[in-house]
Amino acid sequence: MPQLFRIGPYLVYFWSNENNPAEPVHVHITEGRPSPNATKVWITESGKALLCNNHSK
Repeated sequence: MPQLFRIGPYLVYFWSNENNPAEPVHVHITEGRPSPNATKVWITESGKALLCNNHSK
């Protein structure tokens, strides 16, 4: 799980080869340690961000 950066208590990271078929480019954001319930944000081709999963609230 490569960590991109940390903002205060929040960790921004990604997994490689996630799901089949592969999802669009995205990052996970969690407070503290990585979790299966982490918020997921897709990065669109136009450079915008799309909230995809917010199980962590």
